[in-house]
Amino acid sequence: MSMGFLVDEKSPVIWRGLMVMSAMEKLLRQVAWDAVDYLVVDTPPGTGDTHLSLVQNLPLAGVVLVTTPQAAALEVARRGAIMFQRLKVPIIGLVQNMNTIVCPKCQHSVSLHGNGTEALASELGIDLLQDIPLDTAITETTDHGKPIVIALPNSSQAYAYKKLAEKVVAFLQK
Repeated sequence: MSMGFLVDEKSPVIWRGLMVMSAMEKLLRQVAWDAVDYLVVDTPPGTGDTHLSLVQNLPLAGVVLVTTPQAAALEVARRGAIMFQRLKVPIIGLVQNMNTIVCPKCQHSVSLHGNGTEALASELGIDLLQDIPLDTAITETTDHGKPIVIALPNSSQAYAYKKLAEKVVAFLQK
């Protein structure tokens, strides 16, 4: 379920942490869910009210940190990781997002921002789970409302997401 179902599509969601947690509380406790294998909560990067409220109010099985390898983004991911470690929330791993681009003609892969994500994972002692490329097919399928794993399930782009999901599931089943 997306927050987009709760507000008009052209309206901004301008909520403080308390409002976010109220919506999460309703979503988790007042929705008649069928059997759920996994619930993924996508939050903005950082260490704000939302993150702390989630940790305090939900039994989190783990977190996946997503970052690009630029210095500012890595610092936000580092602080998030340290916060979750201090709060005793397992860190499943780190995902490097939008660092590589693959030439559509020759399939050569180019790193746009270096390997700072690998260095951060090593520094924190956590796994680098996956590199999700910056790719037009991912953008186009998402913009049309179909994730790449549905729209092009046998593509290399879908494979990256499937490998990520497999690693997360393996961690959670330990």
